[in-house]
Amino acid sequence: MIKGFVVPPLTCVKNVIWVFLVFWNLTGVSYAKAEDDSLKKAPDGQVASAFLVAPGYLVTAFHAIRGKQKIYIAPERDGTFTAAEVVGFSDDLDVALIRASVSGNILEIGHWQTFPRGAETHVIGFPKIGRLVSEKRITTGIYNGEQRFGARQDWFQLSAEIHKGNSGSPVIGADGKVYGVISHKLDAQQIAKKYGDLPQNVNFALKSSKLLEFLAIYKIKVNSGAFDSDNFSRPYQVFNKNVNSIFLLLGTDEN
Repeated sequence: MIKGFVVPPLTCVKNVIWVFLVFWNLTGVSYAKAEDDSLKKAPDGQVASAFLVAPGYLVTAFHAIRGKQKIYIAPERDGTFTAAEVVGFSDDLDVALIRASVSGNILEIGHWQTFPRGAETHVIGFPKIGRLVSEKRITTGIYNGEQRFGARQDWFQLSAEIHKGNSGSPVIGADGKVYGVISHKLDAQQIAKKYGDLPQNVNFALKSSKLLEFLAIYKIKVNSGAFDSDNFSRPYQVFNKNVNSIFLLLGTDEN
């Protein structure tokens, strides 16, 4: 059974909430130049990604909003932020459903059992490196294989590059359907310290089958379908088609 929580119906957010985020230029940072406009310093709070699964409903990673008093989302890093509310979540699966007055293309959820090992995977979101939040970006890899954690097989491994801000990003196949939700990654530094080996791009996502089960609990009607190997899109095509489906999420501790 999926452990979760349902928030009672709240008053709909009728007014767009403007959040004025103040960004400071960083100097002396080796991994990003201060004059690079594609990277900005993040405000205090948890930064993640979210994506539309039904009109007004988005999915994200639960750990990104755990304990946060307020949640805001925006279509772009420098865009207008809108207040969001939690509809439900599963701590076990690290997934959450939120509601907000936003619009965009609804992403179709793929049937996991039809997704072949070795298939291309694309991750779209807002990577965060240190306190630097990028603009919306896409990374590409493959579905490496199943990932067992104890007796559970709810996640899979993929090689697309991810960072902290990618939590909650959709894993999109070459056919444009969502086959996973980014959850966590292997701590390469700890592995290197313990075993003397530095793993690269060992990342994990929740399977779309578990996502569909979770959304069914909250009676969210979604579009879903089997993997279509004949409908192949290049990374730039996947990005252009789904760019307005993915949102930046900010969780704060402010009351």
